[in-house]
This record gives sequence, C-alpha cells and structure tokens, in this order.
Amino acid sequence: MKKILVMFLIVLVSSTMIFAQGQEESVEAFPSKPVTAVMGWAAGGGGDIVFRALAEVFPKYANGQPLIIKNMGAAAGVPAITEFMKADPTGYNVMHWNVAHLIKTHMTQVAFKATEFVPVAQVVASYNYLVVREDAKWNTLADFIADAKANPESIPVGNAGAGGGNHMAALLFENASGTSFVHIPFSGGGPAITGLMSGQCDAVVANAPEGISNVQAGQLKVLGVFSDKEIPSIPAKTAIDQGVDLVLEQWRGVVVPQGTPPAIVAKLEKIFKQCVEDPLYIKKMGELGSIPVFKTGPEYGKLVAFDDARYEKIVKENKFGDKYK
Repeated sequence: MKKILVMFLIVLVSSTMIFAQGQEESVEAFPSKPVTAVMGWAAGGGGDIVFRALAEVFPKYANGQPLIIKNMGAAAGVPAITEFMKADPTGYNVMHWNVAHLIKTHMTQVAFKATEFVPVAQVVASYNYLVVREDAKWNTLADFIADAKANPESIPVGNAGAGGGNHMAALLFENASGTSFVHIPFSGGGPAITGLMSGQCDAVVANAPEGISNVQAGQLKVLGVFSDKEIPSIPAKTAIDQGVDLVLEQWRGVVVPQGTPPAIVAKLEKIFKQCVEDPLYIKKMGELGSIPVFKTGPEYGKLVAFDDARYEKIVKENKFGDKYK
C-alpha cells in the first residue's frame, strides 16, 4: 500500500511539472494569433489614433501577431464595454480604457464599474484643449471667456459624447472660468472635429490627437491647453498662463476581462511596455500632442481607482447625470 501511494505521488508530481512546463511554453508562445482591441469610440478619435499607433509597432514584440482594432463607437462606449464583459479571458481580447469610460459609470446606470476589468498598462497621457476654426473671432482663451460671459449659453461647444471625458472637461472649464455654454455631444472625438469643421458647433473641448492635423493644416486653431506645461506639438499657451487655473489630464490604457490568467496579463504588460518605449510610437505621440506614459498593471489600477473616487465626488457634488438623483 505504501509503495502504491509513493508511486501515485510520483506520478502526480510529474504530471504537475509537465502541466507547468506546458503552461510556461504557452505563455512564451503567446500570442500565436491576432489580438483584438475593442475601441468604444468611432474611428478617428483620440483613443482610436493612439491604439492604431500601438498597432503599428505591436507585431514587433508580439511574435509577429497584429493588434486588430475593433471600433464600436456609440453611446459613450457603453455597448462596446458591455459586450466586452462577455469576451473570452484568454488574452486575445483587450480593450481601450480611459477617463471618459470611467466617468460614464457615475453619470448613469451601466452594467459595469470602472474597476470591473483587469488593468494591463497605461500607454499615454494627454491634455484637453479648446479648439476653434481658424477664421473664428477669438484668438485667445481670454477672448473666448469674455464673449461667453457677455453672452451666457450662446456658444455651442462640441464634445466626444455626453458624460464623457471631454464633456466633463468642458463642464470643469465652465466652473473654472465662470462661463456657461451649449454642450453639443457627438459620437466621438473625430466626429466632434468634423462637426466643428462643418459649423455644427463653434468650438470643441478636445483631447490629443483630435484635430491636431487640422491645426497643422491651418484649418483650426487652439486657444488654450489645460496643462501645467506647454506641449511643443500644440501651438497655444496653457490655460494657467492665460489666467485659468485648470489642468485636465486624460489617460488611456489597456484592460482585459476578469479571469484572464495572470501570466498572460504579465506578458501583455511586457508587450505594451515595449510598444510604449518604441521610437516610432514615441514620435507619433509627440506629433499628436500626447505624451507616451507607461504604468504597470498594478500602478495603472491605482490610478483608475483614484480617478474613480474623484469623479464620483465631482458628479455627485455637481448633480451631473441621473445615476445619483
């Protein structure tokens, strides 16, 4: 009996070692097929452009496998996020996650929480700015504020979606400057810029890289950047330098569904770190007015949790949305 028990233990240990080796080999081989990145915004918006820049360098660090962007831009990303909750937790499904999605969880009842997903990495940081058409009558943020104060709720200001990060930024800009606008929601940052170009609104509170190519082409101009320092690729003074003490940072990152194996999450974190440090990605982010920033999964998770509490407080205090009414 003793001999049988010993033999059983030997077989069990051997099987465990073989399984562990297989797991290690599978992680090493990951990914062995394309990885899909769900984007809850329309093509051409800030998140879309950032993730397409990541997709350009992703194969170099992912065994030659591509990062496929799946755009599902509607309703501030809620349908896309809700669908993503059912995605297989294999590592082959990742999602763009940003401040706008987080804020949405406090603006209205949705089927997910800001901390619902497993954080993989932060990949970029950018700042909001106020952009208008090149022929607009305002040339500085002070001009714009003076007009808005003289004519309350007369200037239509576009954003990337009701309750999203750019909308919240516009509301915070109102509070900081003592003004009030007519807020015009679009289905994403790209459509908001298109709406500005076609005259559907007179200004847009945008987030890099939205509209930067139009600024470079001489079609739009930036009146002010809501940052604590000037951004070389955005030709405008900071709001602080123009008398408005307001900094609005928008971060973007990568998350995966709950249940994704930790070893696979770690492998994805490593891949995205290499992507963020890639010279081509750094160059593209600089051209677009964004700053490449890498945070590990745990670090990014802390940032998400911090902003989750901060925006919940802002939404409740200002009675935004309908969730807490």
